[in-house]
Amino acid sequence: MTKTENNGSSGARPSPRLPKSFFVAIAFGGVFSVAHAANDISATLVRTCTNQLNGSAYTDAVLNDFRNTRFPSPKTGGFKITSVEQVWLAFPAYCLIKGTIQPTSPGGIDPAVKAPDYRIPDINYQVYIPAQWNGKFIQLGGGGFAWDTNVVAAGQQSNQQFSPSWQGPALSNYAVVLGDAGAGASSKAFDPAFVQPGRQLSDVPRQEAVKNFGQDSIKKTLDVGLYLSRKLTGAAPTDTYFVGISTGGRQALKAVANWPDAYDGVIAGAPPVDETNLLKTLEVPAVVNDWVVNWNSSAAILTSLFGQDVSDQTLSDALGSTSRRLADVAVQSGANYDGYGRLLDALAPVWNVKPRDLANFFDAAANQKRAGKKGKKIIIYQGTSDFLVPCSQAGEFVKELARKETASDIKNSVRTYFIEDYSHGFYNTNSLLKRIGLSAMQLNWNAVSDLDKWVHDDNAVASTPSLVRNASGEIPAASTLGAWRCSAPQ
Repeated sequence: MTKTENNGSSGARPSPRLPKSFFVAIAFGGVFSVAHAANDISATLVRTCTNQLNGSAYTDAVLNDFRNTRFPSPKTGGFKITSVEQVWLAFPAYCLIKGTIQPTSPGGIDPAVKAPDYRIPDINYQVYIPAQWNGKFIQLGGGGFAWDTNVVAAGQQSNQQFSPSWQGPALSNYAVVLGDAGAGASSKAFDPAFVQPGRQLSDVPRQEAVKNFGQDSIKKTLDVGLYLSRKLTGAAPTDTYFVGISTGGRQALKAVANWPDAYDGVIAGAPPVDETNLLKTLEVPAVVNDWVVNWNSSAAILTSLFGQDVSDQTLSDALGSTSRRLADVAVQSGANYDGYGRLLDALAPVWNVKPRDLANFFDAAANQKRAGKKGKKIIIYQGTSDFLVPCSQAGEFVKELARKETASDIKNSVRTYFIEDYSHGFYNTNSLLKRIGLSAMQLNWNAVSDLDKWVHDDNAVASTPSLVRNASGEIPAASTLGAWRCSAPQ
């Protein structure tokens, strides 16, 4: 029988029977926590991380504590817990909760979708709580490193991105939440079947699944993660961060653009901030099948890995299913093939991030500093040899940001790194030869640690990614970005 709760309270639950090895794990976890300034909450998790939570359902009202009147969260249709896993033999031990967030539209029927049998997909989420918790909370972004909603595996990959893997699973001592934006498996990041035909072209960007993918799922997932974190630990986090690469990088910037008060800082790697324009540059092949898509995706990765440029045609073929799908949606929504561009224009406000969108973030950061509190920070990093998201996207974004905001605001709140020969999530082979000892997916840089220190100390000295071109983290001059091929040709 499904258990439903309408508020944050819960009755006492029996403690699970634990193996002796649990206490060994806790002992080792205690040693491990010294370096991470973590607190031992294992006794609390023994009480709260119980399989009896499995099947619990919650109404949207329990999330009201995490909503801001100025920057309101999108509503959900409630959420469920589908499994609870107690992993006591890990270092540190942890509790892992998996579940689904239901759509707001009753019965999952979206009035903006033409097909009457279509149902809005749930958002899958996972919440990780370590027994040795540093009191801080990280939301991981989607993209190639997170679409399967496996928070532990995504955390390991994030460790490879942001520090050596000694950190352990899921950034070890941080509580972590991850959601799939309702898009499902990793392949759907390149085949957005969740974008459905509407009765009119203008209906498509109003679809709940489209908005979930573009932005709404970010805050829905955060609210659920914060609620369950508080339920399991009995405490609110001291700091909340968003960390992502690729689509996750775009989500990081969307997060602080839409809900600046909810986050203390974000790390945005290779963000496709102008995603719809990127899709416009792709040709729409007349015939695209899975074999062609998979073959060309692999070819693009291998070509980039060996330090060679990826041709526009290879990239077009690799992502052809995305553009083909959107072209079909445009046609079925009453447009012709010329409507493909107009559909992308309609999706732009939901999917893209513009420098002007961060105005509220800078206001919130300035207000917080005037009140004598910690700062709000953004770290953006981008490879100069990215075969998928052109370096010019990040370059143009930060160049415009520097034009729009004051120099002091930028200096106090934004660091950006452009990394030589770094492609979309891995080094090219030619750079590996320059710096022996780098693995294919490591930057040898603990960006999370840098962000955390900088949030609490404006003068904190930053480490830098390996092979970074601008070690200061300051936004490079327009001429420098142009020389690196990180700005649009004039």
